[in-house]
Amino acid sequence: MKLTTIGIVSLLCYLLILTPCVYGMGIGVTPAKMTVEVGNSENVQKTITVSNPEDVEMEFRVYNEDESINWIQISDPTFSLKAHQTKEVTVRFAPTADELGEVDTKICVVSLKSEGDFNMGSGVKIPTHISIKEEEAVPFYTNPAIIVLIISWLCIILMCADKLRRH
Repeated sequence: MKLTTIGIVSLLCYLLILTPCVYGMGIGVTPAKMTVEVGNSENVQKTITVSNPEDVEMEFRVYNEDESINWIQISDPTFSLKAHQTKEVTVRFAPTADELGEVDTKICVVSLKSEGDFNMGSGVKIPTHISIKEEEAVPFYTNPAIIVLIISWLCIILMCADKLRRH
């Protein structure tokens, strides 16, 4: 009985202590998860919307959790937002030619209070699944500029052949 009472009191104290910290600082991020399909040597851009629901100015940092993936670039990795302001951040996925397969990572968005000595922040991790497919080679003769050049050269050759035949 005494052990149960101690457990319940400990749980209540734990909940009362942590509850203000969880709601003390807010952050809003969309989308909740990202799925990206990209060919190797291509690049795809996705947008993350970050919002500050608090009544004070906040500093934000956006980064890729897996630092070994250097082909994911964030357009504006650190910035400040005034109260109730939003900002769109572009994430660019540009895998190298030798990258193939499936990659799972997390794009992290962390907020910190701009003022004061004590900075307690909160953050959101956006699960990101990236499918990297081998880019199919496009034949050079399907390019419209190449087609125009080929037709032009054929016309020139036919005109020259016609002049040579007349002489």
